[in-house]
Amino acid sequence: MYRSKLFLLGMFVFILAACQEAPSGSSPSGKSQYIVYMDEEQGIDPYQTRIIVTPQFARFDDGEGSEDYVVFDRNSRTIYSVNTQSRTVMLVHEKKSDLQAPFELVYSVKDLGEMKDAPQIKQHAPRHYQYLTNETVCLDVVSLPELMPEAVVAMQEFHEVLASDSAATFSNLPADMHAPCDISLSTFAPTQHLQNGFPIREWKPGYSRMLVDFQEDYQADPALFELPADYFTYSVQDLREGKVDFANRRMVGEEPRQ
Repeated sequence: MYRSKLFLLGMFVFILAACQEAPSGSSPSGKSQYIVYMDEEQGIDPYQTRIIVTPQFARFDDGEGSEDYVVFDRNSRTIYSVNTQSRTVMLVHEKKSDLQAPFELVYSVKDLGEMKDAPQIKQHAPRHYQYLTNETVCLDVVSLPELMPEAVVAMQEFHEVLASDSAATFSNLPADMHAPCDISLSTFAPTQHLQNGFPIREWKPGYSRMLVDFQEDYQADPALFELPADYFTYSVQDLREGKVDFANRRMVGEEPRQ
């Protein structure tokens, strides 16, 4: 169940006011951005998502001390998912595709105006948008175009790579799961919700996300983007094709390591 609109507005006032302490200047080229969201999904406890963006990388994890994490190499457009328990790194490469939607998808955006009762960030009030596919609201987003445009670009790149991988397996999706909103967000219009700036708040049935902290000029430790050298590495495509021998930590048919 969603919180009431009054409660959501109250949370906006609290969070946006807290964010006023963050540096207000635009990040110079080469600087990093630090972002923390609180995510809620139906049926599970709320959880934190931290995103650290540099000109070369983006890292996604659960916050300070996270053992598992995802690194996105923005230059090669490759995602690396690190799992500490299994000591593995799974790669997701961007894939070229000319996949067409199984039916017409018509996208539109409703601008519901400024959040006038919320504190301003960088002398601007956030705006509330609704993103629609075939006249159905898929996602509500409160955005601020003036906030961390570099991070928005990195998010767009990341979603594009995920969508390219989703397109590679789309033919396996049963037709009764071709909901216009779902396939748009996952595959055919993955960055639509980022077109009006940095997302401060997002929500749809069963899911919500709210910004709780950010820094525009963050000094990221380069070690955060390093991959464990001794972990077993494979691609998601290798996994789908049955080429991964997890028991022996090698590819199927590969000679045992000495």
